[in-house]
Amino acid sequence: MSTPSEPATAGVAVPLARNGMDEPLSEAMEARSAEAHRRIEARLRACGVDTRAVRDCFVWNGLQSEIGAEAGREFEEVFLELAGAEFEAQAGRTRSSLDRAMLCLWVHHSSVRAWNHTYRVDLLTKCMIRFAATIRKVWGLDEAPDGSVELALRLCDLVRGEILLEDRLKTGSRLRYEQALDAALAACAEVLDDTEGLTDPIAGYVREEVAVRQEYHLVLRRAFRALVVASRAQPTRYEMRKELRRLANEWRFSSVEMSKLNAHRQALERLKGAKKQTWMRVDEGRIVYLFPFGVTGLDYETIASRLRQTGERQPASSELVRPTAILDHFTYHADIWEPRLETDKRFDGLEMSLPKVRLRVDEETTEELSASIRFSPIGVHCLRFERTLHDIYPSELHAAMFRAAREHGTIEVECDGVDRTWERLARFARDLLIKQLPAQLAPEPGTDGDAVPIEIHRGRTHALIRVLRASERAHEYGPHVGDSSEMVKDGRHLLTLIGSSVLLHAAPDAKESLWDWVRLADDHSKQIWNQRNEGDLLISTENTTVIAALDAPNFISGDLEAIAEFTACLSGTLAAWNHQLDSYRSNVTAFIAAYNTPGSDRSAQLEAMKASRTRMLGFESETKQVISLLYSPTLLRSPSNSASLRRLLDVSGVDEQIASFEERLGEVMADQSEATLQRWESDRQQRIRDSLTAAVSALSVCAAISIWQASGLWTPLGWSAVTAVVSIWAVVYVMRRWVSYYGVWSTVLRLVKAPLTFVRWARDRRGRSSRVAS
Repeated sequence: MSTPSEPATAGVAVPLARNGMDEPLSEAMEARSAEAHRRIEARLRACGVDTRAVRDCFVWNGLQSEIGAEAGREFEEVFLELAGAEFEAQAGRTRSSLDRAMLCLWVHHSSVRAWNHTYRVDLLTKCMIRFAATIRKVWGLDEAPDGSVELALRLCDLVRGEILLEDRLKTGSRLRYEQALDAALAACAEVLDDTEGLTDPIAGYVREEVAVRQEYHLVLRRAFRALVVASRAQPTRYEMRKELRRLANEWRFSSVEMSKLNAHRQALERLKGAKKQTWMRVDEGRIVYLFPFGVTGLDYETIASRLRQTGERQPASSELVRPTAILDHFTYHADIWEPRLETDKRFDGLEMSLPKVRLRVDEETTEELSASIRFSPIGVHCLRFERTLHDIYPSELHAAMFRAAREHGTIEVECDGVDRTWERLARFARDLLIKQLPAQLAPEPGTDGDAVPIEIHRGRTHALIRVLRASERAHEYGPHVGDSSEMVKDGRHLLTLIGSSVLLHAAPDAKESLWDWVRLADDHSKQIWNQRNEGDLLISTENTTVIAALDAPNFISGDLEAIAEFTACLSGTLAAWNHQLDSYRSNVTAFIAAYNTPGSDRSAQLEAMKASRTRMLGFESETKQVISLLYSPTLLRSPSNSASLRRLLDVSGVDEQIASFEERLGEVMADQSEATLQRWESDRQQRIRDSLTAAVSALSVCAAISIWQASGLWTPLGWSAVTAVVSIWAVVYVMRRWVSYYGVWSTVLRLVKAPLTFVRWARDRRGRSSRVAS
């Protein structure tokens, strides 16, 4: 986003425009034509509007990297503030009603263009709301409405309604999606009725555009209803392929709209073609959402002590999450981890239990999650949410796997005892880890720990699905009990059922339809078979792990779940480790630059470099111990579990990440910082030798002068002058050498402190002598 431009009429009231004062267009604009967009842009530029600046208000990726999403003010606040200032500046440059309507149409065009590329539909809608509120205030539309501008604004509102429809789609709720679809169609019909009979160019443009949008949403609704019918294994006569051919000939749909409709068509055709196959249903299972993270600036013991202290205090605000309990060990009943290891080498540690979290997806669906934060001495930490699964079909399972994604649609996330809600589970987790947890780990004001920065580094969000019981059904909405169901006994048969492709793929970051899982291929998975029994199935992807040991007791598959959870949480540890490497490199660069800056305290940079290098050596030793522990047979008690861990590390990609980290660590430890330290230390020793040489030389000259003076070779006044010159030269030489090394201010401080240091040293020495004598 560009810097907000100053309006040409700053400080002057902008007069309201009227339709009768507009310069008419030479010809009507045809909606959905490239020429129309060029004419809109040319008209706005002619009246001084910076169209590129307006368009850039809907481009935030670059700005987000500049502002930083994890520190300081919220990125959304900064972005909307900048966008609002730009909207106000550009709106102040328009005078006529037509120009103002054109600006609204340009914003409509810019928002649609952004919508085709971004998943941040929440930010996009907020930006559009900010635009509408800004221009209503600048142009005074509430006091004196303008028909053309209002029509153009309603077109923008229609786009916002369509974006809301996509947001509802990404919740996985059929109820909310159908309600939003009906609302979009009703809004289109209302605009078409209001523009009937109007002949001005803006009304004609809006009417043509809305007519296409209405037809698009009518097709979407017919496709949605046909998909619902097909998933119930009921006959449907709707031929979407034929309708799309008709639409391509009769309507000017964009390529994006046609691609979405084609996705629905393919899903519908696949459902129709799968009538003789049986559906997968998870009768009982569990899903765990993991948000791994690492902590830098604190060791485990300090983390544990501070969390216990904060757990005993009441939160400062009712909007903060208060822990319900703090447990010393989160592996109380887990026998798979070796308990005889040293304390700092165990996967065990503190667990901070949190209140229940509820996800209100729609009026009929509320999901309750158990929440906790776990900390281990080896640095493998995570925020975890867990809930049970009962009688769910592929669409519901696919939606459940999507719950932890940042791109998930807007729902209500509630936490017991907290007087606020969040828009999605990922935002709630971010608030806990980035805002509340650092505040809980912060030291008491005034303590020595204030100088140590505490940072949380998040890893990759992971969904762990454990299928305990599954059955095959005749269709998606089959009866929950009765003869139509048959229990699935092994993973190989499970993967032959309709909907099993959901288990084979990573959790999505977007949704094209509520049945998009039907189109998933079956060849992009990483499968591990026969962990214990014939047919046991484990699937590991980039952000999911699926365990289906259907003929094994739950406690057997529970061991594998614990190992999979541990593996998934390593991404947070690696994020913290890589941050340490990046910080060390940036610190070394800063130390070298400061050392070479004239007038700086080079001694301070030398000591800081030594301390940083020492910490890095300790960090290297700690990380190598942890990595060795991961691949050693001592972390887990059972050799078979150790083998399972090694296989999971391989198929999940953790092996590659660890290898990449070790390569980077080797590069960092082999850099020139050690040679730089030696060169700096040699420089300091050389300065000491030069100063001593100068002092000794001055004393020798003064001694010779005293001998010559005693011999009466010259007058005493002359020898005194020579002695003063030699002494001043020695002092100036030494001072120049050390001022160039320490810097002026540091040298002054050292000179001021020197007498106090000498007095303290003499007092300590006298005290030691008296103690020895007694």
